[in-house]
Amino acid sequence: MILKIIFEETLFEMLNVIYDKNSLEIKTFLVVISLLTIFLISLGIYINNNLCLVIGISMLVNIPFLLIEKGIEFDKKENKYRFFKSLFGFKLIKNKWLVLPNIKYLSVYKAKKTQEAPMGVNYNYTYYFIYEINIFDENQHYFTLFKIDITHLKHALFCAKEIANYFNTSFIDATTTEHKWL
Repeated sequence: MILKIIFEETLFEMLNVIYDKNSLEIKTFLVVISLLTIFLISLGIYINNNLCLVIGISMLVNIPFLLIEKGIEFDKKENKYRFFKSLFGFKLIKNKWLVLPNIKYLSVYKAKKTQEAPMGVNYNYTYYFIYEINIFDENQHYFTLFKIDITHLKHALFCAKEIANYFNTSFIDATTTEHKWL
């Protein structure tokens, strides 16, 4: 069985719907949006209302962008992972499978990053924070699996919990000064 984790906030997460391309919620949502789009375009043409027509066409154009998902898949049998992008549940971009080390534990870490921008002769440095999900092996070596925006702590912890459960290991919440094993 392959574990699939979506690590960008999508429309379905905002609606608190667990993504499954065959679920009743997804089919209902797509039918309602499609009917609303057709209704607005038809109404705009029928009564010659440009506002309805523009809203309907913009909905038609933007629906695919609402449904794009970025994520990661894990295969426990083969001990590998890969990143993907999908639209309507169909994978558009599948990266190569990469080998995972033997996982001892995972960590969610709050990292401070620096971004520099040249300003004439001087450089302007700005700092920002992100959450990193790191995998540690038996030798205490680690690598960063992926990074999540600072505003999504709950999502970062959820992703780490799902991965840890899938690989029957634990994870540490290192986002505060007091680290917690979960």
